[in-house]
Amino acid sequence: MRAGAVCPQCGSEKTPIKEKIMGQDTMDLICVDCNHIGWWKDFQPKEQDKVDN
Repeated sequence: MRAGAVCPQCGSEKTPIKEKIMGQDTMDLICVDCNHIGWWKDFQPKEQDKVDN
């Protein structure tokens, strides 16, 4: 799921971490470089291409 993730904000290719609130997984990811929070799909390069084009 997170393999090949790219932050849509800063372009970081480091593996993002899962966001958890009160121990519950929110299904969002957090970029380890810029702290951008987004849906896991936002971090997928194929999905980013759909938005850009």
